[in-house]
Amino acid sequence: MLVYFPVVVGVVALVGLVVYFWRQIGPRSGRAFGNRIAAHIGMPRNVFHGLLGHGTGGSSHELLASLESLSLTLDEASVELGPILNRGIERSEARFGAQEMYDRVKPIVARLIAEPESRE
Repeated sequence: MLVYFPVVVGVVALVGLVVYFWRQIGPRSGRAFGNRIAAHIGMPRNVFHGLLGHGTGGSSHELLASLESLSLTLDEASVELGPILNRGIERSEARFGAQEMYDRVKPIVARLIAEPESRE
């Protein structure tokens, strides 16, 4: 009976890893929606997800999944994410210092923040 214990523990651990990664990168994880938003606003995916991760208080994937579940258009979701991306730039620069990739995306984020004001 004890001979099978390591096998059972190994199988449970493997299933746990598969479930974890499925939730992180699988359907409805929000990542694919984030990739579409990044392409829509003209920002590299890795920079977009990095800034989003630094700008949110919780899980950026959950945030993206919730925006997707609200059936927002890419424009609407982009505008919603503008302040979060700006906070991500501020926090990233405070932590890592000024970097060229942040300087390249600042105008994009500024446009997203200014967009709701221009509609009024």
